[in-house]
Amino acid sequence: MFDKPVKVLQIFLPLFALILCFSQVSCVVYPELVEKGLKSPKSERCGDCHRDIYAEWKESPHASSFINSAFREETNEYQFAFCIGCHAPETIFTSEKIEPRGVNREEGVNCSSCHLNDCKLSGPTPAHGPHPITEKNLFYRTSELCGKCHVGTFKTWQESGAAEGRKTCQDCHMPAIKRKLIQDDPWQKIYPKRDGKQHLFSSGTLFHGNENLLKLSFIQVTRSEGKIEGVLELENTGVPHSIPTGDYGYREVVVTVALLDKAGRIADLIRESLFVELKTALPYKGKKCIPFCFRRSENSFVIKATMVRTSFHKDRNVLLAETTRNL
Repeated sequence: MFDKPVKVLQIFLPLFALILCFSQVSCVVYPELVEKGLKSPKSERCGDCHRDIYAEWKESPHASSFINSAFREETNEYQFAFCIGCHAPETIFTSEKIEPRGVNREEGVNCSSCHLNDCKLSGPTPAHGPHPITEKNLFYRTSELCGKCHVGTFKTWQESGAAEGRKTCQDCHMPAIKRKLIQDDPWQKIYPKRDGKQHLFSSGTLFHGNENLLKLSFIQVTRSEGKIEGVLELENTGVPHSIPTGDYGYREVVVTVALLDKAGRIADLIRESLFVELKTALPYKGKKCIPFCFRRSENSFVIKATMVRTSFHKDRNVLLAETTRNL
């Protein structure tokens, strides 16, 4: 007759114990998660509980920042040691130069890089956890966090005046989401959903379907029997740093204007590249004009302009903006 009450107690007593524990102070069940050096845990350990965040990070540029082929080639197989501190950092929480990790470098910018602070794990919201943890750290809500490594971009963001509008790096590159921070039992049972950020660190999600950030316009277009002339105007209306941006490495944005026939085939094409180093990058609220002149035929149908962020090997392109004009 006591079987049913006993089973209920077996189910709920551990849960009550967890709630009581977390209502007072975090229970240190996994102290090894804040180890440094040779004992430093891999990010998959964090993924045991923070499954959604780990899955996002694993596919992000941060996870491959050390092992990607472009970084290897541009540093001559890691010969430029000063680059490694930001591509495989021990932790960004330092007033000195960011030091590279000695272990798990293949994980690039991993969980510990941004969340391990003074032998405790921290984040932007108040929380309790089964590992050493600090109260909420408002530093995570500022662009200065990203500026620890992305120095040049942070500087242009400051100079753009966007700081006055409180639009941070995280607002654009870490989309807002409401969910449970933990997906593993039994911990997820005591955590409510809360406002958080996706750990994508990508510009692709920013530009997808958003036509208000970069504007392409055809102006002064004239048509005669023999040619089509005009100007393509580029305007950075909503990205609070230059396009492209960054400090080192290969950063190229390719702008093309193409004359297409009725079948969609390219009849003529002009191409121009934007580089930070050549001072041709498009600044915030800045404009740039690219003139074009095509030989006109009876089959000329449309002019199309695209703005694409390309990769070192030209194998990955991110469409930033496009526009067309019928003839």
